[in-house]
Amino acid sequence: MEESYFGFIMRKLKQKSAKIFVYSVLTLTLLTSLFPIFWTISTSIKKRVDTFAIPPKFFNFSPTMDNYRKLFSDPTFIRVYVNTIFFTLGAAFLSICIGSLAAYAIARNPRFRGKATFEILLILLRAMPGVVLIVPLYDLCAKFHLLGELPVLITIITVFNLPFTIWMLTPFFAAIPIELEEAGMVDGLSTWQIFRQIVIPLAIPGISAAAIFLSLLTWNEFLVPVILGDQSTQTLPVFISGFIAARTLDWGPMAAASSLAIIPIAVLTVFVQRKLVVGLSLGALKE
Repeated sequence: MEESYFGFIMRKLKQKSAKIFVYSVLTLTLLTSLFPIFWTISTSIKKRVDTFAIPPKFFNFSPTMDNYRKLFSDPTFIRVYVNTIFFTLGAAFLSICIGSLAAYAIARNPRFRGKATFEILLILLRAMPGVVLIVPLYDLCAKFHLLGELPVLITIITVFNLPFTIWMLTPFFAAIPIELEEAGMVDGLSTWQIFRQIVIPLAIPGISAAAIFLSLLTWNEFLVPVILGDQSTQTLPVFISGFIAARTLDWGPMAAASSLAIIPIAVLTVFVQRKLVVGLSLGALKE
């Protein structure tokens, strides 16, 4: 009886120790992941002298909003922020519209000739470094006087993101039962009506997940705007890099701009969090 009770106690202790270990690892991982965000936000409300303090000041400093006032007093920052929003929304919208059509075609024709080659090309195109393509694109845009045009930048980044969009959306469309589309045909719906009224509503979780990742990719895009854009089409990553000069580095305003750059993506992620989790779960299912 005593041995059985002792074994029960030891088993409970092992389970509790395992839980403590797991939660400790998760807490440490969370703190490590959030530390860059904390450091960016704290730096954005520090005075210039505090940003260069050694040892670093984590909490023992007098906060100031001068860095944010400096940003908002600059009309260039407002224009850049609006440019980035239009750039991100436009590219994500176009990528979803075109990519969903291609993904649906692939999902409903899984054995078409050249499918394997097409999928390999999609992966290769996405894996190809952007710097390989940016030089010929620059030559083309310069030849046709298209440098510094926001619609051109949106189109180019859409082309860059299409392989990822198609690759991500195909499993979601493939998971939708074909019987639902057949029922729509019986009711007299056309192919486009079936796609718009039946398939798209059922694929919303997957489309939401794809939209989040596309927004992240586009919002953080640096190479295309810095090479093919100009002052009128400048985006936040390019604007933030401008605080790095040859002799100085203005940490405060740069951290303030970076903190403000986090907000739209964070809000979007929180807003569609449930759909994102459901979408990623559905995309992982295989028949």
